Amino acid sequence: MLSPFPGMDPYLEDPAIWSDFHGTTLMGLRAELNERLPAPYLARWDRYVWVDEADVEPVRPLGKPDVFMVDQLSRSSEVEQAALGIAAPAMATVPEVEPRGKPYIKIIDRRGRRVVTVIEFLSPANKSSGKDREAYLAKRQEYFRTGTNLVEMDFLRAGLRPPVQEKLPPASYYLLVSRAVDFPRVGIWPLGIRDRLPTIPVPLNPDDPPVMLDLRPCMDRAYDEGTMWTMTILRCRHSMSRMPAGPENCWPAGPINSDIYPSNGAHS
Repeated sequence: MLSPFPGMDPYLEDPAIWSDFHGTTLMGLRAELNERLPAPYLARWDRYVWVDEADVEPVRPLGKPDVFMVDQLSRSSEVEQAALGIAAPAMATVPEVEPRGKPYIKIIDRRGRRVVTVIEFLSPANKSSGKDREAYLAKRQEYFRTGTNLVEMDFLRAGLRPPVQEKLPPASYYLLVSRAVDFPRVGIWPLGIRDRLPTIPVPLNPDDPPVMLDLRPCMDRAYDEGTMWTMTILRCRHSMSRMPAGPENCWPAGPINSDIYPSNGAHS
């Protein structure tokens, strides 16, 4: 099943669908890139993590989670203290530390095992005030400081956009391409719901031409493989098909409301 929309399907912003769509699209982006990248480049899926500590600022990025070790803590503290032969004069509780993470695509130059480009597919948490957004913006600044190319995809109408100095042209969705050698100047692709997904240049090392990535096949692949939510989308469209045609803003900005588009109604 392919998307009937030429561009982004606004129904995919439904929270019940977004997580699956997000992960499936990242895998599609990786596959499309690896079919087009010249040697010695390779696209890989990865995840960066940060520590979320209660009442502690700022959020501390950790990098990728190569290993997480969970100790099996014994609750028989009296036995442990007896074994040590000494009891602490007082007890205290340290803040809980919760590792959190976000997947992304990175392009590696295998000659130097260096990450040259990162592709970020923004999630609702990246666009909502709070520690998740702060962690993403800190990581974004790290990309800029370290001379890493960045492709940032914002396919969510609701929420706070990642900052740029100039006022963006009005649009539903945005693509940003930051080529390290051109920083702080970046390319912006504003998109409406009825605009076809474009082909964008994904920058590599300065001496190599960018690889051209057509986003339409990535979306089609995510649509075709997302069998868990295709029926939900069909039900949403059936409800919307009964509404009169209108301008682009006839779709409500933000997640589709499941109360308006019920999941248990029959459709013809």
